[in-house]
Amino acid sequence: MLSVFIRNPHFQSQTKDRLTSLEAARFVENAVRDHFDHYLADNMDRGRALLGSIVERMEERLRRRAEREVKRKTATSARKLRLPGKLTDCASDDPEGTELFIVEGDSAGGSAKQARDRKTQAILPIRGKILNVASATADKIRANQEIADLNLALGCGTKDKFDEASLRYERIIIMTDADVDGAHIATLLMTFFFQEMPELVRRGHLFLAQPPLYRLTAGAKTLYARDDAHRAELEATEFKGKKVEVSRFKGLGEMNPNQLKETTMDPKTRSMLKVTLPAAYEDRQPVKDLVDRLMGKDPAERFKFIQSRASAVDEEEIDA
Repeated sequence: MLSVFIRNPHFQSQTKDRLTSLEAARFVENAVRDHFDHYLADNMDRGRALLGSIVERMEERLRRRAEREVKRKTATSARKLRLPGKLTDCASDDPEGTELFIVEGDSAGGSAKQARDRKTQAILPIRGKILNVASATADKIRANQEIADLNLALGCGTKDKFDEASLRYERIIIMTDADVDGAHIATLLMTFFFQEMPELVRRGHLFLAQPPLYRLTAGAKTLYARDDAHRAELEATEFKGKKVEVSRFKGLGEMNPNQLKETTMDPKTRSMLKVTLPAAYEDRQPVKDLVDRLMGKDPAERFKFIQSRASAVDEEEIDA
């Protein structure tokens, strides 16, 4: 605790909730600076986390100051948009080269914000599993907040009102945990894009991130595995005959920003899957029929799908 006594103190406002005297600032800096420098030098991870938190709070203040009114250029014009409050936007005004990462939860969103390239990468956290649009009414879809936020962030409209020139990002990347729940959320999001914005998928804007499930370490060597099969492959090749320390990530929020950037977000080191439509589903109606069968209201269709493919599943991969 610091105690400073000065003459004629100056405060920010009548509420006197913040001291603004330059003399007081000098006293505090002289007393704290050296100790704080030593602390940061000895605790670099905490220093980076503190810096990321400060930058995030600064961006939040700037967004609030602008009252969430953001002016962004599109390919044809510049227009003012009201963006969802959870969106952490990128700095670039040109959609070319920009990316929107859709992540599950505020925890993963916090790591992604620190790991991103602020110039070209935007982050939109969503809360849990979004509405299954294939089995919901139009009124229920319009009333859903997560879907409304996603539509606002993209800015391109839906169905027959879709306008590629108004799409605010070149790539839309679904980034969920590398587990069953994450796969379910990704499926619900793909269902949304297939039904509400099929042209976005058809024109190659939708991607799936490939976050690792395992971290494998032997000595100074560290590699990441996407799933159990990839882990077994790495252990048999890269770590053959070595004692390997294996850690399993419970989710994206458990990864520190450096790990998330290296494995999942940095274009130089990441791998992604591009979501496309097979040739047989180029027409709108076959896409609708497929989505209705797998994600619609009739559970009998999903049961048939599971039965027809049950023999292809390895029993050892089924969770007990």
